[in-house]
Amino acid sequence: MILRIVASLLGWLSLASPVAVPAALAPALWVARDADTVIWLFGTVHQLRAGTPWLTGPVARAFADSDVLTLEIAPVTPDAMTQALVAIAPVRPAPLPPELDRRLRKRAHDLGFPHDAFDATDPWFAATTLAAQPLARAGYSPLPAPETLLATLADRDGTAIEPLETLGQQLAIFAALSQPAQRTMLTRVLDDPDPVPAMDRIVATWGRGDVAALDRLLAGDMDEAGPAVRTALLDRRNAVWARTIAKWMRQPSTRFVAVGAGHLTGPGSVQQRLQALGVQVTRVR
Repeated sequence: MILRIVASLLGWLSLASPVAVPAALAPALWVARDADTVIWLFGTVHQLRAGTPWLTGPVARAFADSDVLTLEIAPVTPDAMTQALVAIAPVRPAPLPPELDRRLRKRAHDLGFPHDAFDATDPWFAATTLAAQPLARAGYSPLPAPETLLATLADRDGTAIEPLETLGQQLAIFAALSQPAQRTMLTRVLDDPDPVPAMDRIVATWGRGDVAALDRLLAGDMDEAGPAVRTALLDRRNAVWARTIAKWMRQPSTRFVAVGAGHLTGPGSVQQRLQALGVQVTRVR
């Protein structure tokens, strides 16, 4: 069953539609540097429409000058994704409340999934799968997004790629969420059948480099998800990543770190945690 769901998800994500894209974007970029080390911090969005021109200006120059690319995880093949999902799949997930189960089955049916598609999955997986489909129909895909393009260019140019986490670790974060937290994720997806307008706003705000506005958008989303989700997805990881980056400052190199934009906005961001560790971080203008 997991294999069939993954195949469906990957199929949706391969779709693309001709949609107008902005002329030029200028996402935010930060830098930490000392006498022999430069670490660029770049916030990403994990899906974009094809042809979105974000790799320009200071961001392009910073990446070109770097000898190491750091991503949240290394590039993942569909087979690796499937294997990782199978490895964490619950043997017998807790049943959903009847009304939530009814709504899930209806949404799955409306989107073309089998009626029992999510019977053997946890709510977080159903939520992420159902949210991905309308975005894919609107032309959003991970293929033109920063992580994919940067990894492709790094591989072509022989630039080292060093991930902060493994795919298994990332999936385990979701799988470890409590059932109430996962059900909240699923409920929010079912309450919003069209996530495209919200995604459009996020991408436009990200592309303007408007960090304050982006923080408001992402913080609102996290507030609705609940403190358990924020702690698991942002706070704990930001703390670990900041300690890792602080150690890299003692190693001569030029490193381009690209992580989700939510990790670089608001209270508890990676930059704030680095400042607390004595690492000066400045916004590139």
